Amino acid sequence: MQIKNLDEKLEFFKENGYIILEDIYSDKDCNDVVNHAHKVLGPTDDLTPLMNIHKSSETIQKFMANKRLLSFINAYFKDTALGLQTEFFFMPPNTIGFNPHQDNTYVKASSDSFISAWCALTNVNKNNGGLIIWPKTHNEEALETVDTGMTKSDNQDPNATIRKTLVPEKYVQESPNIKKGSVLLIHSWLVHASNTNNSNNNRYALLCTYLKEHTDFRSGSYAQREPFTLDDTV
Repeated sequence: MQIKNLDEKLEFFKENGYIILEDIYSDKDCNDVVNHAHKVLGPTDDLTPLMNIHKSSETIQKFMANKRLLSFINAYFKDTALGLQTEFFFMPPNTIGFNPHQDNTYVKASSDSFISAWCALTNVNKNNGGLIIWPKTHNEEALETVDTGMTKSDNQDPNATIRKTLVPEKYVQESPNIKKGSVLLIHSWLVHASNTNNSNNNRYALLCTYLKEHTDFRSGSYAQREPFTLDDTV
């Protein structure tokens, strides 16, 4: 199962550092992931993101192994993609957004051997905590980061607010709407962030990261990344 106009989309991604692939997942696919996350979490008011939810979930593993999504990632890598990490975001109302950052600051893989897939499990927009991207910033590779002086924010990743990447002024930010079931693919060095959720509902999303086979990377004490083979028949 191939992505339509694959070569054209690959060129757009290489030039801009991101692309939105629409309708990768069905409503049922998205709802199954959300329901599973709530079961894992159990009854609690702490809606901090769930790290590496795939490690105990065949539902998430199959979700990551979507054939259409992998057709793009494998073509970009020109090699086999491995799963690396997942993070499920509940992002309830009033959750502060993630500061500008580059994923490869943490992963430290070679530039074109790591990619993030931000999967919208609800309709996402600027008002409900949608992502902010700075197209073409991936061409800068590693940019300077600074401490913000902030502490960990409620219901957010521990790294979300304590540091930020400094974005050169020549780049213009965008905040795209992303339909439920669509995927924003993010280059390893693209600067991105998220808006605060000013809506009355949770903004659900699953971050899935992929690594080119035989690539070195940093595991991380919090993320505890471990590559694994992708199989949609798990």
